[in-house]
Amino acid sequence: MLLDKLTPSNAPDTLAPAMQAAVEWEVRLRAEEVSQVELKQFDAWLRADPSHDHAWARLQERLGRFRALQGAPGEAVRRALQEPSPTRRRMLKAGAGVAAAVLAGVGTRQLVKMYSLDADYHNGDFAPKTVTLNVGVPLTLGAGARVYAAPERPQGNLYLASGQIATDGRASIKQPLTVKTSHGLVRTDSARLSVDALRRHTVVAVQGGDAILSVHGGNQVRASDGSAWSLSHSRIARMPETSADIFSWTAGTLVVMDRAVPDVVEAVGRYYDGFVRFPDSAMSRRVSGVFPLDDPKAALRQLAGGLGLSLTFYGKALAVASEV
Repeated sequence: MLLDKLTPSNAPDTLAPAMQAAVEWEVRLRAEEVSQVELKQFDAWLRADPSHDHAWARLQERLGRFRALQGAPGEAVRRALQEPSPTRRRMLKAGAGVAAAVLAGVGTRQLVKMYSLDADYHNGDFAPKTVTLNVGVPLTLGAGARVYAAPERPQGNLYLASGQIATDGRASIKQPLTVKTSHGLVRTDSARLSVDALRRHTVVAVQGGDAILSVHGGNQVRASDGSAWSLSHSRIARMPETSADIFSWTAGTLVVMDRAVPDVVEAVGRYYDGFVRFPDSAMSRRVSGVFPLDDPKAALRQLAGGLGLSLTFYGKALAVASEV
């Protein structure tokens, strides 16, 4: 059950695309008639990379569609899909016996790396969690947050692998606080920070002081009190939201202004106990609004409705938006 609550720290590069594809295949294979061409395409996708097989098995475990498998490899599912219904059910049941071997084959090291089980600070729940750094700074962790302390400077040098955090600048800081993400870093002596490591960029909000923002391309900006910024691999840009808008996530609300849809889907998706799929046609659009993070289903309905899409929930495991 622990793995169901974890968000992979390497999602932008490996597991997230595989899981997204697995969700798409699940929707396609729900159709009453699945062609042989589609089955061959599914077979090719499943064999192409071990992460595909893992993502498919994990999705099936979550959905409960093939409950007998409970994590069995994609080979059993693949064979079963090609058989008539009675034979299919028998094969799925037979596949359950190999579940333990599959999980053992993944390996402890791989699981630790994939799901950031070795993170110094993490939040596997949906409610914000507060911890205190060794320098006395309270740190609020949003859903799915994974934070590592640098070995050489564990007190004030953090790496945010995934999710969103907020620091409290009112506490006494004996040394500058630095928060790094895959896109860049933010450094401050006293300001309160909100740092959100999204797939496309990192969103930073600054309150009660200034902060220095840097990205890998060498660009650097001094962020003033009350401002919000976007950090990508080579660009720092001011965002239309205020810092108060960005910090509202700590009170259970997501406030966005002219924000790309993938940002909103990702942010709300952290608080939804399942997988979220919006059509590609919607992912290039931008939205503004106030979304309740403490009611992610309502937030997803609000987002889908504003985009003119219908939204279907498959139990608690899957939410699929589609063109009306």
